[in-house]
Amino acid sequence: MRLLHRIMSLALLATPLLLRAQSPPACPVIAIDSAGMMRDVFRLADDSMRGRRVGTPEGTQARDFIATRFDALGLDRVPPGRVQPFTTTRRGGAAITGFNVVGTVTGTRFPDQYMVISAHFDHIGAVGPGAQCRASGADSICNGADDNASGTAGLLAMAALFIRAKPQHTLVFVAFDAEESGDVGSSAWVASAPIPLHQVLIDVNMDMVGRNVKNQLFAAGPTKYPQLRPLAEATIGCAKITVTIGHDGPGAPGGNDDWTNQSDQAAFHAAGIPFVYFGEEDHPDYHRATDHADRLMPAFYAAAVRAVGDFIRRFDQAPVPRR
Repeated sequence: MRLLHRIMSLALLATPLLLRAQSPPACPVIAIDSAGMMRDVFRLADDSMRGRRVGTPEGTQARDFIATRFDALGLDRVPPGRVQPFTTTRRGGAAITGFNVVGTVTGTRFPDQYMVISAHFDHIGAVGPGAQCRASGADSICNGADDNASGTAGLLAMAALFIRAKPQHTLVFVAFDAEESGDVGSSAWVASAPIPLHQVLIDVNMDMVGRNVKNQLFAAGPTKYPQLRPLAEATIGCAKITVTIGHDGPGAPGGNDDWTNQSDQAAFHAAGIPFVYFGEEDHPDYHRATDHADRLMPAFYAAAVRAVGDFIRRFDQAPVPRR
């Protein structure tokens, strides 16, 4: 009897340890290919891309690079296909065609509920008639490494992550064109969305996530959508950099500089879809020819994208209904 009692006591003591071992970690490991992400940034921000301006041959090269990567990763397609065109106008009235690049990972439990993960791949091109690019000495190409090759490469890293670790909800990865022309690509996509907008739970947008001397990344959105704050705060608690909720309304850090309408999340917000926009504050190379890939901060960049992945995973596992 004593032996049996001792065995049962040991079993009871071991049970909590077993339960703790099986419970998910408070700070999950977000496994991204940070070296591959940097290679993608250098490719997208190469001089041969000439700043990826919408409607240019180089913008088309960037589009094709992303579409090829989506194909190689095995992302599914939604109508009208991998590359989805829209029409916009340049200053002066000339009509041009832009292209959004779209791929999906189907959810294992809720395939008809969607999370949109987005980043724009266009930039402002090179110095020339009608261009916004500001030269730096003899350098006349605005490469847009941080704005927004960093977010685009982060988008590719997120697609690779969730192809491996299947989400519960369907993730829609969209690389938007013509953000620099006034969020035209995202507005066109939302206006004729290939998925039911009422089933889109959130947009998670990345725009400028590659460098910050304060090691600070902002998460804009939870001030406007307070139901997102607990998930954002859980991500903040696990991040290896400073992540701050702000730039999203009165009284939030960032003051009156509200980023709600300053990138592609604006189109989703206008449609009543909650968003979290991850980005850092402007730096001296913003919209200049000096925004080169070698000025990014690889450790910060990798930590920023991991924080985005952490938030996506948390929302996927415990989604917040739209209000």
